[in-house]
Amino acid sequence: MKPSKSQLFNIAAFLVGTGIIFYLIVFQIGWEKTQIHITEMGPAFLWLFPIYLITLIGDTFSWRLLIRKPVSLIRVMLVANSGTAINALTPSGDGGEFVKGNLIKQEIGGPESVSSLLLWNFLYAVTKKILAILGPILYLIFGPFSEDPVAVPTKIVWGFLIAGILTSIHLPLLYLLVKYYGVEKSAALFHKLPIIRRIDSEKFLGFARKIEEAFHAFAGAYFTRFLLAGLLLFIAHVSVCLEIWFVLKMLGMDISPITSLLLFTGTALLQTLVSFSPVEMGVTEAGQMGIFSLIGFNPGIGMLQEFVRRLRRLVFNFLGLAYLGYCAFTPERPYIEKEEGDTGENENSAAPEITPAP
Repeated sequence: MKPSKSQLFNIAAFLVGTGIIFYLIVFQIGWEKTQIHITEMGPAFLWLFPIYLITLIGDTFSWRLLIRKPVSLIRVMLVANSGTAINALTPSGDGGEFVKGNLIKQEIGGPESVSSLLLWNFLYAVTKKILAILGPILYLIFGPFSEDPVAVPTKIVWGFLIAGILTSIHLPLLYLLVKYYGVEKSAALFHKLPIIRRIDSEKFLGFARKIEEAFHAFAGAYFTRFLLAGLLLFIAHVSVCLEIWFVLKMLGMDISPITSLLLFTGTALLQTLVSFSPVEMGVTEAGQMGIFSLIGFNPGIGMLQEFVRRLRRLVFNFLGLAYLGYCAFTPERPYIEKEEGDTGENENSAAPEITPAP
């Protein structure tokens, strides 16, 4: 049987991701260097995995809450981890979202997969920015702290706060665009672009209409699920702060929990810059050294904590790629539209096909 376009995409993502991850381990990190740093952490390194499970569970449950159609929670978790693996290995950190949508649409259909991922990514960004702004505010109110190596300069904390606010401006603008202009009208506007015009207009706008319907549903009947998804994502971000605090403690640097929030802010700002870099590996570690040096902490410890956390991420990336490989080489099942409390009627919900412009 000839593989579909989405299956070919999954195969390509799997092969590229696997190639990158082996390159990182063998040529960039190195087995000897990895062994040295894991030895420095000792058995405490294993505690990073249950800490990360908080993040993974928060990500999974929040996405599941934003899906209105019946789908296995385990399936959502496996797909989410596969997408996270590709996100970690692509420069902008967005490649995995296409993988997630491609894998889950077999279960819930194209419009539902796109709408749930758009809502999830919006909530993810909002909750992350809330915590990133909260970190400097709490430090300004309660800091400095005696357990920190040095007091973080006030001007640096203010700089983090202002940068956090400035990098969040696009989120309320996106909300206003969707609320007052609408997805379908925005899609109609984009369809006038030469490249987008090649997509069949009726299918393209019909797809956008279903996405807009999902957005309205979560602003109304499903609003409680929307809020709960946001709360779970906020908890997932807090678990990242816990991981930063824990790794630094194991490396011999004590900091206050609020200072770990401030470091989370610095990391979030760094990730914004890294998204414009063609290569993440090395840039992130160097960036952490810069952040630690800026706030007066040991830059070597900053690089090392990022390296140790990367090793933990690579383990889950392996698992995500393994599942992606399984799905990529398994024949796809055609999706049959089925609403909750459904009528059993079939409906073609595939993403719009590209056809020659008239």
